Amino acid sequence: MVARWCLGQSPKSMEDADIEIIRQLFLDQTGEVYASESVRSLPIPEWGGNLLLIDENNMIRGLLWANKFGVFRTRVVAFVIDSDFKSRGYGSMAWDLYINVAKSEGLSEVQLEVKSDNEFAIEFYKRRGLEIIENLDGYYQSGKGYVMRGQL
Repeated sequence: MVARWCLGQSPKSMEDADIEIIRQLFLDQTGEVYASESVRSLPIPEWGGNLLLIDENNMIRGLLWANKFGVFRTRVVAFVIDSDFKSRGYGSMAWDLYINVAKSEGLSEVQLEVKSDNEFAIEFYKRRGLEIIENLDGYYQSGKGYVMRGQL
């Protein structure tokens, strides 16, 4: 299977069918259940840090949604990839695209939240210079999480 990263629109302006695909992607890959309106209301602007992974059938297979968080920081709000597309370099591609855009806009730090049992993601972020800076009890429906932060 082949896919490509492209700029995404804000969830506020996405079609209901795409929101449903994203809800299912979150459920399948994270176990987290989100209402359509919760996804639609995420603070994701239309900018270069808003990416969708689209397959050859124009289906959404992943996303990296981020926003500007203060003067020098960017925050990853959601980063999820369909299991059929994991371990094929798509995560690294998205991260590199996102970081390049953030740097070009004068941002110098990245912050995100991750489930504490998501060892794959934690190691991915650590390899990119992020560190766990805070524990988050009750942040996720399914348990504990961490705040991670690092330089771009």
